[in-house]
Amino acid sequence: MRLLLLIPLLILTACSSEAPPPPIPEVVVQAVTLEPYQPKSSYVGRLHAKDDVTIQAKVTGYLLSRDFREGDLVQQGDVLYTIDPAEYEAALARAEADLAAAQANLSNTERNYKRGRELLPKGAISEAEMDNLTATKLDAEANLKAAEAQIKSAQVNLDYTTIKAPITGRIGRTQLSPGDLVGPNSGDLTTLVSIDPIQALFQVSEAIYITTRTRVGEGGLPSVRDLRDIEVSLELTNGLIYPQVGRIDYFSNRIDENTGTLEARASIPNPDGVLVPGQYVRVVLQDTHLLEGLFIPQAAVQADQQGSFVLIVDSNSKVQRRNVDLSDRLDENVLVNRGVDEGDQVIVRGLQQVRPGSTVKFRTLPKAEDSDAPDTDASTTVTDSAAEH
Repeated sequence: MRLLLLIPLLILTACSSEAPPPPIPEVVVQAVTLEPYQPKSSYVGRLHAKDDVTIQAKVTGYLLSRDFREGDLVQQGDVLYTIDPAEYEAALARAEADLAAAQANLSNTERNYKRGRELLPKGAISEAEMDNLTATKLDAEANLKAAEAQIKSAQVNLDYTTIKAPITGRIGRTQLSPGDLVGPNSGDLTTLVSIDPIQALFQVSEAIYITTRTRVGEGGLPSVRDLRDIEVSLELTNGLIYPQVGRIDYFSNRIDENTGTLEARASIPNPDGVLVPGQYVRVVLQDTHLLEGLFIPQAAVQADQQGSFVLIVDSNSKVQRRNVDLSDRLDENVLVNRGVDEGDQVIVRGLQQVRPGSTVKFRTLPKAEDSDAPDTDASTTVTDSAAEH
């Protein structure tokens, strides 16, 4: 009976004692830093030859020889094909004979014209006869010019029987073989493309074009940026970076109304012929001028329906939310256009334990831990660079 009376007393004593306060969560923070950086953006591009030449026969004849190996690098002036020149050698010989006859005829008419000029004052010939001598001389001069033109035409046709490489480049597959009858209507014989330098074509948005072409100068006013300040690198499909650096040499004169993009082109050195036309690459643009910007760790970035944001710890150890406008990524950090200030302490670990308004204990992430993996309990969304395509 006495035990039964003690039980309610124990219950009342337990209810009257207060529950212990929850522990203050501990987080790890890192300061927002102002650092120099070089703006970088990347685009999908395709390689094109600077010169892409179609080789065709300009005269008709039987193909005597093919003087190259398909796929080889040929030099400007190298002989590619030879067409049977016999017909054109004969035509040149006839033209030379006609020229000799025209020269002899002109020489004779000039002597007659000279004698006529001497006899006319003496009344030995009439005015009509003198007019005939003049006309004959003029006709002979015209015939001589025609014969000279025939010589040039015959020589040109003869030269066309030897087809030479107009540029230095890589030769393609031949379409015809020795013994085939070729001519202006026989189609392409082969193709020849230049390989050094090679060109990369890619599309950039209107906003990126304006950023690329302008920079903020004195007084905060934009000034035209020299395109030679933009370095162009190529990332190949295997993930390797091509060692040669190129430059932008062309922007289109209009923006595509359907896509809102602008065609751009970069010239890339290709001395070893590693790059080939038609190849897909990732074009990486990097400004050679150093700029300054605010950077935060990617591990601190979260996202919801309102956009990207970070949580910071203020001077009173209170957690605050800051919406941020993000830009380029640089290694493990991301550039912030607005939303935070230099020195703000952003939370990089322990994000799931806190909410805006919470009081926290915090410690600064040591430099040795900067490269550690991000907090696995933080359901963060890392935002890529807005300029990356």
